[in-house]
Amino acid sequence: MLPFSDIEFFILAICMVSAAYACRQWLSSVISYRSLLLSLSLLYTLFFFPKPWHVLLYVLYAYGIYYLFTFLLRWKNKLLGIALTLLPMLLVKSEWALKVHNEKLYTIISFAGLSYMCFKMMSVYMDAHASKPKANFLNYVSYLLFTPTLLIGPLDRLPRFEKDLQRGYAGMNALSFRSGWESVMLGLLYKFVVAECIYRYCLLPLEAEQGFWVLLANIYCYLFYLFFDFAGYSHLAIGLGKMLGIDVPINFNQPFLARNPQDLWLRWHKSLGDWLKDYFFMPLYKFFSERKAMKPFPLWRQNIALFFTFLLMGAWNGFESHYLLSGALFGMYSVVHNTYVHFCKKTKRDVVFGGLNEGTVKYLSIFIMINLVAIAIYIFSGRSWSF
Repeated sequence: MLPFSDIEFFILAICMVSAAYACRQWLSSVISYRSLLLSLSLLYTLFFFPKPWHVLLYVLYAYGIYYLFTFLLRWKNKLLGIALTLLPMLLVKSEWALKVHNEKLYTIISFAGLSYMCFKMMSVYMDAHASKPKANFLNYVSYLLFTPTLLIGPLDRLPRFEKDLQRGYAGMNALSFRSGWESVMLGLLYKFVVAECIYRYCLLPLEAEQGFWVLLANIYCYLFYLFFDFAGYSHLAIGLGKMLGIDVPINFNQPFLARNPQDLWLRWHKSLGDWLKDYFFMPLYKFFSERKAMKPFPLWRQNIALFFTFLLMGAWNGFESHYLLSGALFGMYSVVHNTYVHFCKKTKRDVVFGGLNEGTVKYLSIFIMINLVAIAIYIFSGRSWSF
């Protein structure tokens, strides 16, 4: 039973919220807020994982990585820690190679939400490597298994999550419940009405005789379908999280008003954009900055780090060509924009739009960005380009 996928999940979610508020009302002196949240999450995993023993495997792997952190931190071997943390995700993403050599292993470790689990564990490890306090194990497991964000986010951070845990039952109040309910209603509208209508009535299979205009319509329909489907899911996760007392990060903020690639990733899947910036782009840029041969070329350092960051984003979805090409294309958008900004600052003038007024530049930028995103997202979809 995947989160927010069918009526059974919503019935279970209602039961979870009801149990949480019952405990808050009558059992708060007996059951701690963290114990309640962890118990509800563990209960859900029995429905979520395809095999009952996957729950044990998931927790044991998380447990092993958690205590492996101590050994790896002692030896200062950051790359080894990152590789071990991401190993299950890398194996599953290399689906073809793993199935050929060991299909049984693929069956054991492959389950929905694996990528998010690995990214979450990696952030905990890198925070610990940066001399931040080591996470409490129960907080860590609660963070990994938190039901609303278990499958596809939004991608939370453990320190922020722990603040909500420390707040305890106080975070479950009338205001948070109402806010969560409004977010759930918006999510239901986005995902199960708007996105579903676009998918059923607008995203038609492409056939050779349909021509270029049908392809063009599909490109833009898919962009809006993906937005409403994913933004709907995010609103549902945020809403259920608020009802349970956890302020899940905002993931979408009017992305179709983005004026450039940098602005886009502050609006579209923001939690992943922030994660990639903090845990991949910045370390990679620092690595290049420490290389003597690269020090005279700050723009090159930035652009190479940007390109590989977005290539990673594509690979995170899978090693299929359409994911990698989409990630590379987003990387090129960012490289071009970063170069544009660099030369604008260097020449103290707009090297592309010249003397156009600010309003015209704004709307031209939005128009260009929407079209560039539509192309990259359609490539990401893996749908046909035939016409």
